[in-house]
Amino acid sequence: MAISVDHQQRRNMILERAFALFAEEGYSGVTYQKIANRCDISRTAIYKYFQNKEEIFTYAVKLATGNLNTMVEKILDRKEWTPLEKIVRILHLTVRMLEDNRVFLTVVLDYVLTQKQSGKDVKRKVRRHTFGMKFLLSRLLREAIAAGELTVRNVETAASHLYGILESYVLNLTVTEILDAKDCIELIDQYLENMKHAK
Repeated sequence: MAISVDHQQRRNMILERAFALFAEEGYSGVTYQKIANRCDISRTAIYKYFQNKEEIFTYAVKLATGNLNTMVEKILDRKEWTPLEKIVRILHLTVRMLEDNRVFLTVVLDYVLTQKQSGKDVKRKVRRHTFGMKFLLSRLLREAIAAGELTVRNVETAASHLYGILESYVLNLTVTEILDAKDCIELIDQYLENMKHAK
């Protein structure tokens, strides 16, 4: 009798266990064999789902960030919230999720540094992953301006500043540990408050 395998479930299991392994040993410390051992399946079985370690890592990151995307979509769907309220809620949510996923960020930083050291173009990859949030912030800032909630001279610059606060918080979480979530949220709120009164 043949054993039925739920391929999507197995794929997700590989991603989840591999990501835990990346979190424990860093990107460079993980081999395909270690992933196979952690998943209790053969290397050849993993090759049915993923071509290499980098592909596993990329999909594991997508799986890990999917939750944030889902929650952001729920905020955007709330008709009763103004554009400014949506900006605030999305940024606060992002800060809290970053804090809750400090290990995730450390693994991503390790991955980016490993890729850079091997001569790969990390700028393109980083831009591709950050473009969505910057674009969303720009769109919501335009909506907040149209609604009379904010006064912004340059929307793209304002979006970059807000995103820069998030980037500096990521650096803080992975390296310096100077700011906490409360401090980061206060920076965001103060920046938005200043845009309410800008002339």
